Amino acid sequence: MSENIIIIKRKRRGRGKSKGGGAWKVAFADFMLALMAFFMVLWILAVSDVDQRKEFSESIRNYSLFESESNPFDFSGNPLPTSIGADLSILDSKHQPDLTKHSISKKTARSLNQRTADDEGDSGYGDKPMMNSLLKGQLTSPEQLALLASKLEALTDSIGAAENIDIEVVPQGLRILLHDNAKHKMFRRGSAQMTPFFQDVLRSLAPVFIPIENKLMISGHTDRSKFHNAAFTNWELSSQRALQARQMLQIGGMPRERVAQVVAMSDTMPIDAANPKSSVNRLIELLLLTEDAEEAIKSLFNRDKPDNAIDNAVDSAEYNRPVLRSKVLFDNVGK
Repeated sequence: MSENIIIIKRKRRGRGKSKGGGAWKVAFADFMLALMAFFMVLWILAVSDVDQRKEFSESIRNYSLFESESNPFDFSGNPLPTSIGADLSILDSKHQPDLTKHSISKKTARSLNQRTADDEGDSGYGDKPMMNSLLKGQLTSPEQLALLASKLEALTDSIGAAENIDIEVVPQGLRILLHDNAKHKMFRRGSAQMTPFFQDVLRSLAPVFIPIENKLMISGHTDRSKFHNAAFTNWELSSQRALQARQMLQIGGMPRERVAQVVAMSDTMPIDAANPKSSVNRLIELLLLTEDAEEAIKSLFNRDKPDNAIDNAVDSAEYNRPVLRSKVLFDNVGK
């Protein structure tokens, strides 16, 4: 009788062939993310023209995750989601500018100060004593204003800001317009926080106004893009941008009393009226006032002046007010 041999086979678990891991899922997710980004780029190219694409690429180039408080991809404040060229961010308290901190490049500021300071310490006026003597005190003639304009143009050329500043002599004085171009933006989108380049530009212009006694009017302008947040409009935005420009000039050394008025213009005075939402309408205007222009502004608010138009109108209305006959008879009896 043959003996039955019992064979016991023990299976070891975990030593079999692998059924596959999850590495392919990570690779597939990366592929889908790249594909989504690719189609996003195609969509932007399809819904925008050449100018809008340039502006959008510039906003991405200037955007910093550590500096900027606004999101360049935030289209919620735009009435048309496919319009790339409008102010985009909805502003709340965290988007308000911190006027106590100024992120100015030390290297750029040092180079600007070296260029604008002259040998006598009279900042911003070059090397010629005759030029300095002509550009001091109250500038009253168009020739003096034109001379100042030429000095400012030379200064803007030396700091690489000639394409961002327009200077012209007008009947009210000397107008200086600071605006964006394809290379430099003045403000973050939908924010009153000025970019470092324009902070340095205003700091370099400030010493020019130290020896000049003409008053300065600073105006802030915006385009006609609307915000969904009704509590913050282009009026608030333009006023804060004008105040930011004033503060940069004051930090640069301009006397505080040199400013006559800071004005918020919102979108009421567009340069390109045919395209009110164009970026060319976002600017800061500095107007160096003549003596007559300064007096005209003062007359609007000075109630103590004898020839004030408002007081004259009030006196005329009081004089022509109807009087009751009984009051006239009573006054005559009293006399």
